[in-house]
Amino acid sequence: MDIRYNLNRLSYFVATVDTGTITAAAHQLGISKAVVSKQLQILEQEIGTPLLLRNTRKLSLTDAGLAFFEDAKAALTQANNAYERVLDRDQMPKGRLRVTAPVDYGVSHVAPFVARFQEAYPEVTVDLFLNDMRVDLIEERYDVGFRIGWLKDSSNLARKLRNFEEIAVCTPATATKINAKSPRDLVDVPFVLSHALEGRAEWTFTKDDQSETITVNGVAQLNITLAIKAYLMEGTAFSVLPDFMVEDDLASGRLVRVLPDWSMREGGIFTVTPPSQIRSNALKRFLEMGHTEIGQLR
Repeated sequence: MDIRYNLNRLSYFVATVDTGTITAAAHQLGISKAVVSKQLQILEQEIGTPLLLRNTRKLSLTDAGLAFFEDAKAALTQANNAYERVLDRDQMPKGRLRVTAPVDYGVSHVAPFVARFQEAYPEVTVDLFLNDMRVDLIEERYDVGFRIGWLKDSSNLARKLRNFEEIAVCTPATATKINAKSPRDLVDVPFVLSHALEGRAEWTFTKDDQSETITVNGVAQLNITLAIKAYLMEGTAFSVLPDFMVEDDLASGRLVRVLPDWSMREGGIFTVTPPSQIRSNALKRFLEMGHTEIGQLR
């Protein structure tokens, strides 16, 4: 026998449990209390067992009602997701997105991606701000930020794009002059510090089961990572940079890795969004496309 149930009654039942009263459920649904009460009675008759225990002060679930509530809410959630997927697919993203990223990663990865994104979604305007200083997404009204390194605790929502490794680098001429065999040989070598890392002067190198931490000889401190690389090209210092920034330079021989048998920290590259449950269609598409495209790049 093909029985066709009135699935609207699921929403009446779930709203009643979620809000705690029939009156509150009716208000949430925009219908009368009598309609909700009547539909709940019919639902119990269809199922053949009580779902709610009623008294003058509150409603509570029976064992059968608890099991039914969990399944009913899951069914409604799945149905709502189906509607949203279709609506999102058919609705062309539009509007303005404010995006922030570190200068080096923004130039090499984010800016090219924004160009491709806007070609796919021409009705979206993207304002991209590059800054190596960490900004407050909420205070500065950014929709999404790219973060490099290690996230601090916050209420923002983060999703990892990929990992990266820190690499100690310098020019071939500087490497020859240093002739370092172990981390301790680098203690007196000029080092370029980064404002973005709060002038960090202690670095740990690992090899097999060995681990050595040294305090470097900071001779300059720059606030943009691209500037640090430019400094290395002209000077006799070394520094620590993320692998994605120096891969081309290592491949071409413009820079070489200091102590190539030793490794350093790994960090992450993330997208971070403010803790809002409501995301525009443009932001959803930006995040989806970004994680598909940027997350695969090296």
